Amino acid sequence: MSSPDTASKETRRVGVLGVGLLGSDIVACLLAHGFEAVAVDVNTIRVEKLTQLVEKAFAELKSNGLMQTAPPDGWREKLTARTDPEELAGCDFVIESVVEDREVKTNILRHLEEVLEPDTPIASNTSSIPITELQRSLTRPERMLGLHFCQPAYASPFVEVVRGDFTSDAVFLAGKTLAERLGKEPCLVYKDAPGFVVNRIGYAMYREALHLVESGISDYESIDRAVRNSLGLFISLCGPFRWMDISGGPALYGKAMESIFPSLGNAPELPPVMARLRDEDARGTANGHGFYDYAPEDEENWDRLFREHVWKILQLRKEENDANAETTAS
Repeated sequence: MSSPDTASKETRRVGVLGVGLLGSDIVACLLAHGFEAVAVDVNTIRVEKLTQLVEKAFAELKSNGLMQTAPPDGWREKLTARTDPEELAGCDFVIESVVEDREVKTNILRHLEEVLEPDTPIASNTSSIPITELQRSLTRPERMLGLHFCQPAYASPFVEVVRGDFTSDAVFLAGKTLAERLGKEPCLVYKDAPGFVVNRIGYAMYREALHLVESGISDYESIDRAVRNSLGLFISLCGPFRWMDISGGPALYGKAMESIFPSLGNAPELPPVMARLRDEDARGTANGHGFYDYAPEDEENWDRLFREHVWKILQLRKEENDANAETTAS
C-alpha cells in the first residue's frame, strides 16, 4: 500500500505538531541531530517560548556531557515555529504530539492528511491510544505509525516505534530509521496493543503492587523501598530477559514462576484503593494528594530529584558506551 518513495526518501525536514512539554523536547532533539524542524502549535505563547526551551535543552546536554558543542551550528536557521498547520506541507515526516485525547488526535490527523503529501509518514506520540484506532479515521492509514517518546526526549534513548494494523513495511522502517538517527535505542512494537510495551510492563507492576496492599501483604512504603533497592539496582543496566539470564537463567526462574504466577493479582477491575483515589482527584505531587501526602514545595523538589537522577544515569550510560567502543576498537 505504500509508495516506493516512502522507503527511499531521506528524511531531512521533520514537522512536530504540538510543542508542549514533550513536543518541545522532540523539536530540540531534532535540531541537536541536524534535522530541519517545523514546529506548529495553535498556542502562540508556546510558539514564542520554543526557542528559549530549545536553548535550555542544549545547555543541559552540554553541561551533562552529552553534546560536544552547544548550541549546534546553524540550528536557528533550521527551526521554523508557526501557529498554522499548513506550514507542515513539504515535511518529509510529521510527528503529532498534542493532548492525549482520542477525539482531538483524530481531528488533527485528518487535517494533516489534507496538508501533507500522500506518502509522508505521520507518527503519533501517544502513550496509550492504540495506533490502529487512530488509523481508522484516515484515508491512507498505511502511512501512520506510533512514535512514543519520554522526557527528556532530547536526551533519553527511549522511543517506541509502534506498528498499527495498517502500517506499511516502508513506513515502519522509516520510523525506526528516524529514531536511530535521533540517537535512540528504539523498542520495536510489531503488533498494536493498548499501552504498547513499556506501559504494559509498568502497569502490570502497578497492579501487583496494589494487589499486595489490598491483600494486606505489605504497605506503600515497604513496596516502594523493595522495588527501589532491588529492581532499581539492575533495571537501568538491563531489561527483564537479560536479568534472568545473568541471575540464574530460565531454568531457575521457570521453577519460581510455577509457584508464584498462580498467586499474582489478575483482576480486570480497578482496585478499591485506586478507585477511591481516582474519585478524590488525587494527582500526587501536583495537588498534594496521592498514595502519600505532599507539601506545596514537594512537586518541584521531586521533579528536580528525578531530573538529576536521569542525568546521572545518562552520563553513566555514555561512559559505559564510550568504554565499550574503546575496547572494541582496540
